[in-house]
Amino acid sequence: MSLVESFNRAPLLLKIALGIAFIGWFFHLLGFATPYWSTAQYFSIIGIDVHFGLWFYCARGCEGYSHVQSWMEATQAFAILGFLAGLAAIVLAVLYVFLEQLRKDIIYIIASLGNLVAAGCIFLAVVIFGSKITTGLSWSFGLSIVGMIFHGVAGVLMGVNRFQNKPQ
Repeated sequence: MSLVESFNRAPLLLKIALGIAFIGWFFHLLGFATPYWSTAQYFSIIGIDVHFGLWFYCARGCEGYSHVQSWMEATQAFAILGFLAGLAAIVLAVLYVFLEQLRKDIIYIIASLGNLVAAGCIFLAVVIFGSKITTGLSWSFGLSIVGMIFHGVAGVLMGVNRFQNKPQ
């Protein structure tokens, strides 16, 4: 069976969930990698735009952190776990959709749970960060939240699809 035929045989809800998961992963990737989780607006008065993300901060040039507090390490760890869980979920879902011989129940369940785990890990990352930095939260932080929501929706859609169309 060709890849196109295999794709056409996959349920529509699964294909939608896969697209949503990829969009969520991409949003989290952008938020994860950019240094705009927070901005310090009070420095803008004297002409210094200060902003920082999970990996580096920028004030007249960007630099990596030399030491981070434990709450930032926890945020980084959960953001990484969310990124990896989302990627694994997408890879497994793509394999499930395109390769007929891999249409196994366990692969589908792990892909679905991977999206939910990604959403949960990203949730923990943004909660930890947001509890410590309460003002000046910026667009990178927001992109990770959007990615979290998309992964959660994808996981739920895959679960709904599983009960509507029991996988082979």
